[in-house]
Amino acid sequence: MEELARQQAASTAAHAGFALARRFEQTEIAVSETSLNRWVERHPELGATSAALAGGMALFFGTASPLSQALGVGMNGPVTVDDFDRLESFFLARGAPVVISLCPLADPTVFALVHERRYRITHFENTLIRPIASNDRFDVPTFIQQTVPHDRESWCRTVMMGFSEGEPVNDDTVRTFSAFFGAESSRAWSAFDERRVLQAGAAASYLSGTAMLYGDATLPAFRGRGAQRALINARLRMAVETGCDLAMACTIPGSVSQRNYERAGFHVVYTKPMLARDSF
Repeated sequence: MEELARQQAASTAAHAGFALARRFEQTEIAVSETSLNRWVERHPELGATSAALAGGMALFFGTASPLSQALGVGMNGPVTVDDFDRLESFFLARGAPVVISLCPLADPTVFALVHERRYRITHFENTLIRPIASNDRFDVPTFIQQTVPHDRESWCRTVMMGFSEGEPVNDDTVRTFSAFFGAESSRAWSAFDERRVLQAGAAASYLSGTAMLYGDATLPAFRGRGAQRALINARLRMAVETGCDLAMACTIPGSVSQRNYERAGFHVVYTKPMLARDSF
């Protein structure tokens, strides 16, 4: 019976309809907003804030922060011109570009508005999912360990250096990313080599039955050793332990990360354009 339920869940997930897409978008909003709230608690002087706008959520972590973006736009019905004006003003009034992570199942009114206002596509992101069953088992090697709070800075720096291909990273960027580490629903994992050198990191959040996996990064010198696949397994094992029935992740199309997630049983359900506008 459980295997049948899993097959049914996989069939539903393979044809991501609006209800399922909305679940994923709401999970991403919840993870981001929880992290932003923790960031505000730690650094109220920096002006980070959020607002429910245009059927989704606008999040401002800082003028140049890659985390400043709008999520879930158009996932609660039509978006009016006034709605969209308020969304744009939220970012532009703070000196930040308007960045929208746009679900392809959003209301068509949003697509008309971004076309009229000449938004540009900066890149695409795939949303991948994997059904989770309570009897799933995931092998996790001993070099993978859950990251403890006092290792937060080294974990954040390693992840940021992985994203930047090993180049030095800005301290402010490292500090901002640490907001995800501190969120109550989130957990982080580290991968070490035989000398206890931190080589890779990743994170996940567990909310309302959905495990959202993110933050995967491996330092260039340690790639090709299976660190990401092991980190995926560690997070999926906790998904089972926390009673999740679905796991999701976002990757750049055609990336090594996408291939590693697909090898772990994930598949792409839709591709989102990342849209941006710099001024009125």
